[in-house]
Amino acid sequence: MPAPHIVIAGAGIGGLAAAVALARRGFSVTVVEKRTGFGETGAGIQITPNAGHVLEALDLGLAVKRVAVSLDRLVVRRWKDGSGLAEMPMGTGPTPAPFRALRRTDLHGLLLDAARSLPGIRLVVGRGLREAAQTEDGVTATFISESGQSETVPALALVGADGLWSRTRELTGDKQPPVFTGYEAWRAMVPNGGNGASPAPEVTLHVGQGRHAVHYPVSGGRETNLVIIREATEAREGWSRDGDAALLTGHLARAEPGLRKLAAAAPQWQVWSLFDRSPAAMARGNIALLGDAAHPVLPFMAQGAALAIEDASVLAHELTAHLRQGGASAAQAALAAYAKARQDRVARVQEVSRGNGRAYHLSWPWSLARDLAMKRMGPNGMRSRNAWLYDWRQPA
Repeated sequence: MPAPHIVIAGAGIGGLAAAVALARRGFSVTVVEKRTGFGETGAGIQITPNAGHVLEALDLGLAVKRVAVSLDRLVVRRWKDGSGLAEMPMGTGPTPAPFRALRRTDLHGLLLDAARSLPGIRLVVGRGLREAAQTEDGVTATFISESGQSETVPALALVGADGLWSRTRELTGDKQPPVFTGYEAWRAMVPNGGNGASPAPEVTLHVGQGRHAVHYPVSGGRETNLVIIREATEAREGWSRDGDAALLTGHLARAEPGLRKLAAAAPQWQVWSLFDRSPAAMARGNIALLGDAAHPVLPFMAQGAALAIEDASVLAHELTAHLRQGGASAAQAALAAYAKARQDRVARVQEVSRGNGRAYHLSWPWSLARDLAMKRMGPNGMRSRNAWLYDWRQPA
């Protein structure tokens, strides 16, 4: 009997994680990427324990460890003077796992290498999803290149891992576009110099009125990933664009000296307009959504990629369990179970991320209440508050 076949639209972190998880469970997978090559835009990425355990289960734990920095704590500081407001220890909890930081391209490369090493995965580039039709046997998905060449792929299920502007989501009937938040993210990779000194293994968050910044070491401590969030009047869809450092001069004028010095050392900036979108129905018949296609998360909890990795694990688990039981509608039942298992958690992460953004950007005097609450919480209180997020594990 041939292996059950799944087609995945999108070869980002979520799509590749799903392909690897499915192939390791005996599925045949076709991954189709709209771009003409495999790659990831972005700078750094945090792998929190909820995602780290999934990567370990995919036999990628050692590979991630080789290219990542293990982080000891999160520190929250005031934008203006750098004074400490709160901190949270990392690597604690009932089943401790490291918090790690690495280049986004490094994580994508590890997943791509794993996908290429598995015989059950076929990778296709340069074709975007055009149509999908559900059939008695599953689904047929039609992909088309810019030159007009098309290919129709039959499969048991179609998984849309095609990002914020998901065509798969449109084909499920959800045509409501993403909404611009009024903010943009400026990202840079800052060299840490040749003096042999490595930055502290921690995430630093600077909070201020209408703005915040985050930075942490990557590349074995040789670089620092820096993200600055600022207000913007115009949005731009699609991939990142080059940023003019001069536009940050006024934005950083009242920042504490250490943050200004770090930003001044950035060799170049990439800018993303930040969009928000309500959670989608994560499954309709034999079509499922994953990652940003289903639930884009604002970057105020470092959970966008982590949730996509979680999705991949749960999707593979449910498909395996339901197909083992058999039945004509086993695949639809599996996708429905996947959607049910994920819907409350992803909605909660989205909402908490939005709330964090509001809290980080409070103006005086409301910022005083925020600062006092953070100080009263203490390190263990902050870790306990986030236990629901970091201590998630794939249900047995």
